[in-house]
Amino acid sequence: MSSGSILLKIFQKCAAPGWRATAMAKLVHRLLCSIAPRKGVALSNMENSSSPSSESWRNETLSGVYNHIAWMLSEYLVLVDNPRQALDWVVDIEGESILQDLFMRQKGAVILTAHLGNWELLAAWLCQRGYPLYAVVRDPDDSDIADLIEEYRSRVGLRTLKKRFIMKEAVRLVQSGAFLGLLADQDGGPSGISSTFLGKKCSTVNGPAAISLMADVPIVPVISYRIAPFHHQIIVSPPLLLPEEGKRKERIEAITLTADTVIEKMVYRHPEQWLWLHRRWHTSLP
Repeated sequence: MSSGSILLKIFQKCAAPGWRATAMAKLVHRLLCSIAPRKGVALSNMENSSSPSSESWRNETLSGVYNHIAWMLSEYLVLVDNPRQALDWVVDIEGESILQDLFMRQKGAVILTAHLGNWELLAAWLCQRGYPLYAVVRDPDDSDIADLIEEYRSRVGLRTLKKRFIMKEAVRLVQSGAFLGLLADQDGGPSGISSTFLGKKCSTVNGPAAISLMADVPIVPVISYRIAPFHHQIIVSPPLLLPEEGKRKERIEAITLTADTVIEKMVYRHPEQWLWLHRRWHTSLP
């Protein structure tokens, strides 16, 4: 067993709501601020985006990101022991009737979200509410940690597809009435769609748009924000308007650009809860 997975198990045993969770979050926050993982990437991302450009704002936001990650870990390790807690921790919900309507009609959907707020809590909440959620995930490089996280996700009721999943399987699932969660805020690489995110040219994954068109299902933006530790808000927005005319490639591009705009607005609302550590603008397409 790797040192990382051992440390994760130790943290899980110590995790509990109240002073233990607070102590663990503070400890992890201090460690992250000291080690400063991907600090250069994060600060460069902020400086080159359309977000406020002052140095003090960037440093304050980065500290907020590390604090957010620390609380995500603390909350999630408490949650996996009793997934039903997710229902209590979500204290404000907007737009759930959109999901309820789709579920009652057995209509599948692509759930468009991002590495923003506590996305693992969001998945747990959707599962505990009884929605048939699958999520596309990328395993960590450490296989022991990957197995542990997969076990945790299984406990909260989340079923997963690996990032190398077959498109045909994703289409089959949503056509059968499942909800497919996609975190669409990462670099799309050379095969992505040329777009603009937070004011800077980028490449964006085309998976949400492609699956939606192939399966004829809506794309529903859903996000969670932390109001306070163990207190969260979930916002379900109306489905994206999908173009009905044009070539398939043009429609995928149009939907992807719309999705970027939607996620961008989510990030502006709580920038300290977005994972600026990603190399979001690694690929720039013409």
